[in-house]
Amino acid sequence: MKKTLDPAPSPHAEAARVLLEKIRALQDEFPRVAPVAPELTRRLVAKAKLPEAGIEATTVEIERSPRLATAAAADAPSLRDSYAYAIAYGPVVKELLAVARTVTHTIRVERARAGAVALDVYAIATRLSKQEDGAEFLPYVETIREMLKQKRGRKTTSSPDSASLVPSAPSK
Repeated sequence: MKKTLDPAPSPHAEAARVLLEKIRALQDEFPRVAPVAPELTRRLVAKAKLPEAGIEATTVEIERSPRLATAAAADAPSLRDSYAYAIAYGPVVKELLAVARTVTHTIRVERARAGAVALDVYAIATRLSKQEDGAEFLPYVETIREMLKQKRGRKTTSSPDSASLVPSAPSK
């Protein structure tokens, strides 16, 4: 029979929940947010790679030729506004990603700190369980030993889902 741990309520849960709500509300602060459509991403990336000089040359050509502007259903002010939006909000994304990397690292540090203590306790309990009066530690030692074995076992086997994460060559 497998034992389940019922951890005490986290003293950080409420603060994390409030922060999560603030982060979700932050998205509402961005004007013109487009919903994520993964099937369109590849095409969007290809179009977004046009250099600034190419966009400006297009803007000038649209201003010069009303016929071209009509045929393309485009106008110079809208084109410049879209590019100005991209330039203005690009650094915001970089900063958000930097914050995400920092918080991810901080979480890893705190988890490692807790893991290090747990492994130290396991090592001490293992030694104590081998003493005459250490039988009380045997269930804990066995539980942790099994957890450590299971973790190692998962690393050596690959799941079919992980194969789909490897980029495949584009089909022609």
